[in-house]
Amino acid sequence: MKRRSFLKTSSLIAAPLIINGIPVMGAPKTGSSMLDALAQASYGCGKILVIVQMNGGNDGLNMVFPLDYYSQLQSARTNLLMPQNAISTLNNNITTGLHPAMPEMKNLYNEGKLMIVQGVSYANPSFSHFRATDIWFSASGSNTTLNSGWLGRELDTQYSGFPTAFPNADMPDPLAIQIGSTLPFSLQGPAINMGYNAPNPTALLNVINGITDAAPNNDYGRELSFLRLMKDQSNAYRVVIQNAYNVPQSQSATYPTGNSLADQLKIVAKLINGGLKTPVYIVNHPNSHDTHEGQVDVNDKSLGYQAKILGILSKAIGAFQTDLGLMGKDDKVTGMTYSEFGRRVKSNASIGTDHGTAAPVMFFGAALNTNPTSVAGTANPIPGMIGTSPVLPTTIDNNTLLPMQYDFRQLYASVMQDWLCLSAKETDNVLGSAYARLPIFKSANLSAVAGIELTGQYINGEARLNYKVAENNKYSSFAIEFSTDGITFTEVKRILNTSLNTLESYIYSEVKNTSKMYYRIAGRNNQGAIKYSNMIVLRNNQQQLISVNPNPVVNNQINIKLFETPNSAVDVNILTMTGQKLYSNRFAQPGSVLSFKVPTFTANAHYILEVVYGTTIAHEQIMFR
Repeated sequence: MKRRSFLKTSSLIAAPLIINGIPVMGAPKTGSSMLDALAQASYGCGKILVIVQMNGGNDGLNMVFPLDYYSQLQSARTNLLMPQNAISTLNNNITTGLHPAMPEMKNLYNEGKLMIVQGVSYANPSFSHFRATDIWFSASGSNTTLNSGWLGRELDTQYSGFPTAFPNADMPDPLAIQIGSTLPFSLQGPAINMGYNAPNPTALLNVINGITDAAPNNDYGRELSFLRLMKDQSNAYRVVIQNAYNVPQSQSATYPTGNSLADQLKIVAKLINGGLKTPVYIVNHPNSHDTHEGQVDVNDKSLGYQAKILGILSKAIGAFQTDLGLMGKDDKVTGMTYSEFGRRVKSNASIGTDHGTAAPVMFFGAALNTNPTSVAGTANPIPGMIGTSPVLPTTIDNNTLLPMQYDFRQLYASVMQDWLCLSAKETDNVLGSAYARLPIFKSANLSAVAGIELTGQYINGEARLNYKVAENNKYSSFAIEFSTDGITFTEVKRILNTSLNTLESYIYSEVKNTSKMYYRIAGRNNQGAIKYSNMIVLRNNQQQLISVNPNPVVNNQINIKLFETPNSAVDVNILTMTGQKLYSNRFAQPGSVLSFKVPTFTANAHYILEVVYGTTIAHEQIMFR
């Protein structure tokens, strides 16, 4: 058997370091092309980024409330929306409120240590948890399919020969540490599975004590020896992590008990205090945010499941930020929360919300650009918020989605250049294109918007465009131009400019039903000269095909809702995160809901649920309780 074939299907794994019962995975790479490049460039930068993953698609509208659109929410979420007087108000921001379960994050906002970026998404967003998470991890476009994981791919391409000669004098510490999650699909490389688990306690003790049985002198034995080398080298960071963790701290914050996210962030704080140079940490919220049902308490809508998980988030981040302040390093660490997508505007009949698109992203730390004086008179004059409340229509139906205001790669570009010391060229190389930065950090040195900048997305049969214009007062009109091939454009709408603002934003939407749509903006100045925006392409090929309830799965009972009617038998498979099939079931005469029991699977491990019918293949990431 060839080495690559053997390794890709192998399940022999090395155990992560366990600190206080929390798995801590240190690696020379995170696996994300974006995170890996910024980690390398920022190794001596002295700045640290902490990413908080809120897996499952968090309902941003029930976390960050657009108070100026409360009446529209009230009609769309009668079984979900709490009374307006229950929402926590914010200093210097009359349009926005926070969920009352987040008092610690409210305090951070009022102290200038929390930044809300509204309407974050990307063009043609995916409604699949599995696909959307992959897009966020890889910083890819929605129509770029990658067959390898973020960690595995980067280890394979950027660390040729790994694990030999790592760590070394130039790279003594891990470039990134992931805490609190089973090893994800992101560890699958193009040919080698980079994920490791200890199959039993004896194997774990062998890893710790360096004991191995002799490998047989054959092809299998040679491949096994190579795997053992990978295993041993990947655990070489154990000592530096343990040494940093055990450095005494003169003062420390009180972290909430029974809060797994707080436990993870407490470990991160101790490693930062111990002088570890690792610039990127990834932690994981312990609960799914996939709230299709039972999102709130029917008797008190400020309570319930989402309130519980937002409380976990707020308490953990509040304690972490206090800890950083006590050790005098709060200006060197910035945190960022994200979820793979938001939820729909209208609630469903199950007191929940279905998969949506844009959602707010929150940054926390002491180095954010939240000073009222510094933001006054800019395009984002509200201290602590970039963007505006999402614009909600008067009539809201089951398909109403939030408009995108910012591409998530704009946030990545801002983090890389303004926080983690990458150059503009390095940032563009990582992301594959240039993205306009946002004024997130105090240190940001942003030039004004140059010319006409166009973004857009295709949702529910509509092309929705957003464009910003620098020196707007010099333009008399803007023409929306459309093309099916990106070569020949025709004008579909002309908008007269009545604004005298130097920087202005515009929104345009139209119904389209073609597979590929090209758009650009032609701005005509007061002298009649025309200047074009960048060109964008929208594709009509993304839709939510299935949903799984509940997820995590309880009592081995799986319920799958099909969002379209299949005209053939439906095959349901459960796969490992590396693609190994563990379960299969065929439904010869399927309905819109498939309900069935499966054998017992490992609790809290991630699996892929695959649904196949005709030419359609849909995936969702699931867990079992």
